[in-house]
Amino acid sequence: MNKIWLPVCLILSLMGCVLALDGSGLEMQPGEATAEKLFNYGIGQPWVGGNPPSYASVTQYSQYYSMTTGSVTGTHIVAPKQYQISGNVPATVYFSHQQQAVPYTQYQSYATYTGGNSLWIQGSTSWTQYATVPQGAYLSLLATSSTGGNGNLYEIYPDGRLLANNYYYFSGYNQIGFWADTIGQHVLLFVINGQVSNAIIIDVVSYHPPVYQPPVYAAPIYYHQTYEFKPSNDFHHRPHIDNVSPGGH
Repeated sequence: MNKIWLPVCLILSLMGCVLALDGSGLEMQPGEATAEKLFNYGIGQPWVGGNPPSYASVTQYSQYYSMTTGSVTGTHIVAPKQYQISGNVPATVYFSHQQQAVPYTQYQSYATYTGGNSLWIQGSTSWTQYATVPQGAYLSLLATSSTGGNGNLYEIYPDGRLLANNYYYFSGYNQIGFWADTIGQHVLLFVINGQVSNAIIIDVVSYHPPVYQPPVYAAPIYYHQTYEFKPSNDFHHRPHIDNVSPGGH
């Protein structure tokens, strides 16, 4: 059953693509509309799943990004570099914004059979095709290619613009840096030798770092019991207690 679950999932996703094109009346977001325009030109796929998801809590996706101090000053996208998967194999991969979990071993057997290009957001224990992150976050993307070579990384910006960067991709795994510079939805995919990867979605939300509140130190309150002693005028006539035997005088 598990062996056929992933192909069935992908077929259902493709059915969702067809439904997205049937004029169902759903209002298109900028990224969604641009994705369909790309599809009409033979790039990528139509939007899968209807309305894009509402912004989730960034803490849910904390394993997929890191925060830097200060404002973002680096390049929005860092060129691919070769990546060694040995020792960094994820336990699970999550498909689409619906976060459909598949064990990596099962996905790997299917990906080896189908080949092609794929794009992921890399986490500490898993890979995903969707994440909500704070503005200013840094993410590592993983692009896999069975052939490698020169290709274009396309990004649909939150305002609907299509950006393209030409890079050289190594055969196997490529790590790409991504700075979450602009609030809104970013859709990315890449194309090598006419082979189009899946799309990933990164929702960037406003980020306000917590305000530091210095601890308030208060002097501890101790209870002191005081005793008053009145000195005797005659040191030799201090009061004393005689030892008296029971019944004695």
